[in-house]
Amino acid sequence: MRCNAPYHRDTIRLVYIILVAFHVPECNTAQQLSGRHIGRQMKHKLSKTMVEKLGDGKHGDGEGLYFFVRGKSKSWSLRFTDADGRRREKSLGVYPAVSLEEARKRRDAGPGKLSGARSHTMRAWVGRWLKANRHDLKDSGRAGRWLSPVKVHVLPALGRRDVRELTFEDIHAAFDPIWRTKTSASAKALDRLGKVLRYAETELPEIDVRIVPRVRARLGNQRHVVQNIPSMPWAEVPALYATLGDTPTELALRLLILTATRSAPVRFAHVDQFDGDVWTIPAANMKNSTQFRVPLSDEAMRVVELARPLAREGFLFCAYKGKPISDAAMAHYLAREGYEARPHGFRSSFRTWAEETQEPWHLAETALAHKIGSKTERSYNRSDLLEQRRAVMDRWADHVTAKCLEA
Repeated sequence: MRCNAPYHRDTIRLVYIILVAFHVPECNTAQQLSGRHIGRQMKHKLSKTMVEKLGDGKHGDGEGLYFFVRGKSKSWSLRFTDADGRRREKSLGVYPAVSLEEARKRRDAGPGKLSGARSHTMRAWVGRWLKANRHDLKDSGRAGRWLSPVKVHVLPALGRRDVRELTFEDIHAAFDPIWRTKTSASAKALDRLGKVLRYAETELPEIDVRIVPRVRARLGNQRHVVQNIPSMPWAEVPALYATLGDTPTELALRLLILTATRSAPVRFAHVDQFDGDVWTIPAANMKNSTQFRVPLSDEAMRVVELARPLAREGFLFCAYKGKPISDAAMAHYLAREGYEARPHGFRSSFRTWAEETQEPWHLAETALAHKIGSKTERSYNRSDLLEQRRAVMDRWADHVTAKCLEA
């Protein structure tokens, strides 16, 4: 049943006047009557007399201090946000052993101040390490590659632990179950844990940074078997290519095969990166963080033109709402069609084709954006061999589209 608005407001005003006159805590009683908070949240809303007479319920004094009454049981509690951003609640004692005045002193001097204190949990120090070193990480760490092993294998077990209190047994217990089953991820996680502890030790000299090397020694060697990414024999690529249609995912897969690039440059390709028969990939999209030019064959240029009308928000290959296709889209397409190969594997297909058809080694390696020669040699030879690579990529495109021509 709806109340008549004018009379409802008059009732609220009258209740508020009564509450103020008799010093009744407004957020406990008035809120129940009106269905909303009356007045502003203020510090010191309770008084000694009020505390003695309050009935059952939770009564706020301000700044996180609450007085709980349940029958004859009366106690003080403090709610606050710690340095890790989590809501906490701590008992400040029972009434009347802890008076209102004493409860306020404990609030002002106690756990509530932790919200502005410096946390020394592992989670907090991981965040500080990332902030201090983000410029040394790819894309400033936004891709999450550095943090991923830490989130999965360190923070669940050690995230809330104080770094000053971590022991050999703590770290060993976290890594022993996964050391020989998740070799790569666990090794990365332990290495990054060591970096965080060494960083924290610059402020907290009591940290024993030797723990991580000792844990690694106890864990022993890993038997890491390198598993190559599944690829497709280069002779079978034309048959696959002939089946690809004109959806964004299929067009992206076409361009990936024709250019032998990694999936990220294709997924994040912008229409303004293509100028005629040259695709300029920005450094941010390259694994080596260096701008790279790709010569486009006639077929590659045709794929780009087919994709342009489907572009959204500048992205050549869009999934929905102006976002680029996901990192799994092309892999899922291949799996649905029954292929074991993965998108990255087509780089291997191209490289094997180049080797077996006697394409120049240095051109094939440059086409894959691999570094050639020593750092000194590269400092003198700064050519990206664009035109020489164009002939190689044209021949690769002729091979890839062979089945299309037969049809």
